[in-house]
Amino acid sequence: MDESRTKIVALTSVMTALVYVMTSISVRMPAPMGVWHIGDVASFISGILFGPMVGAFACGIGATLFDVWNPLGGSAYITWAPATIVIRGIMGYLLGRYRKISKSSVLISDITIMAIAHVWKNLAYFAYDYYLFGPAAWLDIYTFFPLSAVSIAVTIPLLQGLRRVLNVEYVM
Repeated sequence: MDESRTKIVALTSVMTALVYVMTSISVRMPAPMGVWHIGDVASFISGILFGPMVGAFACGIGATLFDVWNPLGGSAYITWAPATIVIRGIMGYLLGRYRKISKSSVLISDITIMAIAHVWKNLAYFAYDYYLFGPAAWLDIYTFFPLSAVSIAVTIPLLQGLRRVLNVEYVM
């Protein structure tokens, strides 16, 4: 394996683990609301800094690992695993693919793509929860979007700090 492939595999592994760990920092909510977590911050960073392939893998697999087994409840969220791998994988891909959505401002690009990715994620999970729980899934909408705003607000200064430390706009 050449050096660039080794770097990609290593970065993908680290970001996948980071998504899993940060998703594990969570608060259980009653069904259908799942959990409130900070995993989206790691998802944003992995997609935006490392591109669509690392973002898709890290977001999809890292969050699915949480659904399959997590410190809060073992396999309590395994029902969401099939949806999570698709929904969060697409979210990570969107983050990486469209991270340069605005040619004039990196900050506007970051905020715009994080908002788009969250709308995708929130509506997709709502549809899956509606399939599982029926009209009770409307509770999701009332909690998803305020949590999305918090995740975006936390991610913005982290991205700016990481870019300053790494001295790059995008790692890959």
